[in-house]
Amino acid sequence: MRKSVFILLLLLNLSFGFSQANLLNTTSSYELEEVSKLQEDMESKPLDYAKVNDEDIVFSFTTWEVIDLNERVNFPFLFPIDIYSVTPDRKPLIYHLIEGVRSFEFPAYFNDTFTEEISDEEFENIQVYKVLKPGVDADGITEGKEHFDIAGSWRSHLETLGYEFPEEEWVNFDPSSAEFLELEDNAKVVEYQRKWNAAAASVMPDTDFNSAEFEYSDVRKYIIKGVWYFDRVFTELKFRPIAIGPIALSAEDKFEQTNDDSGSSDDSGDDGGFGAFFDDEPEEEVAESEEDPETDSFDDMANDEPAVDSDKEYTPMFWIFYPEARQILSKAYAFNQKNMSKPFSFDRLINARRFSGTIYKEANVYQDRNIRDYISKNALMQLLESDRIKEKIRNKEQDMWSY
Repeated sequence: MRKSVFILLLLLNLSFGFSQANLLNTTSSYELEEVSKLQEDMESKPLDYAKVNDEDIVFSFTTWEVIDLNERVNFPFLFPIDIYSVTPDRKPLIYHLIEGVRSFEFPAYFNDTFTEEISDEEFENIQVYKVLKPGVDADGITEGKEHFDIAGSWRSHLETLGYEFPEEEWVNFDPSSAEFLELEDNAKVVEYQRKWNAAAASVMPDTDFNSAEFEYSDVRKYIIKGVWYFDRVFTELKFRPIAIGPIALSAEDKFEQTNDDSGSSDDSGDDGGFGAFFDDEPEEEVAESEEDPETDSFDDMANDEPAVDSDKEYTPMFWIFYPEARQILSKAYAFNQKNMSKPFSFDRLINARRFSGTIYKEANVYQDRNIRDYISKNALMQLLESDRIKEKIRNKEQDMWSY
């Protein structure tokens, strides 16, 4: 009996050794496809999160972080931009998120509370940049700051153009009405305005717009909503990602970049304001100072003009409930610069927090206000406030051991 078990284990080890999904074991280019299949077969599902009972959570904090893809440490989330120039197993994070939604692996949402699901048609429209052509005036609808500017009642204009309104709550809040201006819920203001904009766009012909397709390189940031909690069972501070959303170029930046690439002038007027994910503030020209920069004090630095995007509203293209995406992201691998034979899955990168993120909002009594809402026009102090929130969370864990 023991001899039979030994022989069986030996055969299993030999078969495993000959079926290693390793590029170095191939002797023919035709075997590359088999290697890929073996790698897929060997991939296991993500490690399930441990169940956390309510009484085991000593404290928790909810934060929203921005992952800037311009930082080198975050490059694995961005590259490769051209997926056809590298091996088929290498794709950027945005590819897996979009394909996961398209293949119905998980849904996409307009908000991070997952109350408004994006339809298939709306999801495809999100990936198209559209701006009104210069001088277009379709029955009183012109280009404005909030995508469109309609003089007078929005509803009367759209009804004249033949739009059929659904029986939904947003229809009762015309953007030109006093009821809309008196809305105190910022999330509803954004949601209702977006739906009115979509209604206006649906009754206008495509010839009134300049359009451009979304590209993977258009993603510049990611937002991760997560919960920090102290687990009494494991006696440690843990992080659990709840939602993730990509932030792409605004329509203005997209068409400005397209014009620059084609050698056209920015004065052509082809760049517009439709579909902007966050609003840009015009940069003011700063006169050169004759003072020695080394003599500037810390107070002078704190009063400098903010960075370009210090006061931008971070609005993702869509939101994904992260636990639903783990099955896909655990099989999607990012490039490991330190060891190519041991790539990291995106699920591992995010859960292990192998990225550089900046907290721009935390759950608070002030309706979860952003840092920029109480510290505006000062990028340096905003970064310091973000670091303060991080230290508050970490010190909370240390305080558990002090008493």
